[in-house]
Amino acid sequence: MGQHPRATIVNLPQQSDAVPRLIGYVSISTLCELLDASEATIRDWVKLGYIPKPKRIPSGTLRWKWAEIEKSLDGIRSGTADDDDPILRASRGG
Repeated sequence: MGQHPRATIVNLPQQSDAVPRLIGYVSISTLCELLDASEATIRDWVKLGYIPKPKRIPSGTLRWKWAEIEKSLDGIRSGTADDDDPILRASRGG
């Protein structure tokens, strides 16, 4: 009869005891992942004032402070942010 493949023992990693890390400053690529948006969309949101401008850190790269992003997005959800887009305004009943 046919040969059976040998079973392979796989060692699965144990659950990590690591504590989740708080998000501090994020790059544009990380921000894109977290907000599920493209880099062009992020840049547009900055121009429109929906999210704050990034800060230049000592290494010379640009980073966004995640707490400021969350605060800005909370403002948009609650309707306190300026929104000149008539489609968005209409979708919110305005």
